[in-house]
Amino acid sequence: MINILKTKFLLLARQPASFIILTVVICVFAFVMGLGQQAKVPVAVYSNLNTELTNDIVDELNELPQTQFTLYDEKEALRKVEDGEVDVTIHLYDKGFDLIVAPDYMKAPILQNQLTTIYGRILQKDVIINTFPAEMQSDVEEVLNEADRSPSFFINYSNFSNDGDFIWDAKLQSLFGFTLYMVIYTIANGVYHIVMERRNNIWDRLTISSISKTKIYLANLTYSFLLGYFQIALVLSIFHFGVGVNFYGGYFNTLLVIIPYLLCIVALAIFIASIANTPGKFNAYMSVIAVPIAMIGGGFWPLEIVTSEVMQIISYLSPIKYGMELLFGVTLYNEQIVDMVAPISVLMFMTVLLMGLGINLLEKKAQR
Repeated sequence: MINILKTKFLLLARQPASFIILTVVICVFAFVMGLGQQAKVPVAVYSNLNTELTNDIVDELNELPQTQFTLYDEKEALRKVEDGEVDVTIHLYDKGFDLIVAPDYMKAPILQNQLTTIYGRILQKDVIINTFPAEMQSDVEEVLNEADRSPSFFINYSNFSNDGDFIWDAKLQSLFGFTLYMVIYTIANGVYHIVMERRNNIWDRLTISSISKTKIYLANLTYSFLLGYFQIALVLSIFHFGVGVNFYGGYFNTLLVIIPYLLCIVALAIFIASIANTPGKFNAYMSVIAVPIAMIGGGFWPLEIVTSEVMQIISYLSPIKYGMELLFGVTLYNEQIVDMVAPISVLMFMTVLLMGLGINLLEKKAQR
């Protein structure tokens, strides 16, 4: 068995192009769809406040994610929203602010709430400073800044978002979705060797040797699994350590919960190999199956936005659905692995069913 595995990896080392290309494709698509589209939304700002106070407010606003606030004069700021260059312009003045928004801008209430919080905090600080004599204002400002840096107590906020509510993270959605989708082709390339060996009668030579048929199957299936696992571990590591995607403390758990999904895909590939008579048909069947199970399983978009009840029911047939549940469970929802018995059990059931059917069909063909 070990010798067969060594042979497989030696062949991979001699011809690694397919593995490298698929890995690069996963990284590119995940980056473009998840990170490339996360460019900050431009917002124009003009102000009647003094320069120092205006800059403080703009600096605070620019700490908000996915939004870029830029200061302009009044005429230019209004022109930008009129011409559609920005969706919203903010007018700052002593007693408050105004939002000048485009007709199709739907996030005005969210922006207004964020701006009210920041605006109130900065104006409150400015009022406190100005209540003191001019010679004391610098000392008061330093005290307030020190209080911000080292508060006397901390407030922790908690919510019930983990109790069934939908949490959206575009970066993780694209990363997990495309990774689970593309690894199907990587595992299929590993199982493809079985199809070729059976077609070229290499399999028959192995079965009549001293190596048992169980070890031959186990070596080939282990190779396919390790190939897929290494690719997923590599991609997740690149995005976690290199790109800086937030895994919410669940990076190492993702490397564990992905195992049932990979076993299921290996079993699926074996089943497809058992019903495909030629290598060409095997590749065609895998290509035809991979896209639909990714689409209905939530690999390309979250299932929570799918309104069709029929499609929701069909999604239960896709291994990707359960793979996404496991990955999101240990990241976004901070669940423990022991709490996700349901998706793991379904994937293992699929694995046993497909593997049993696939090997039995392959053996019946060999006996003919």
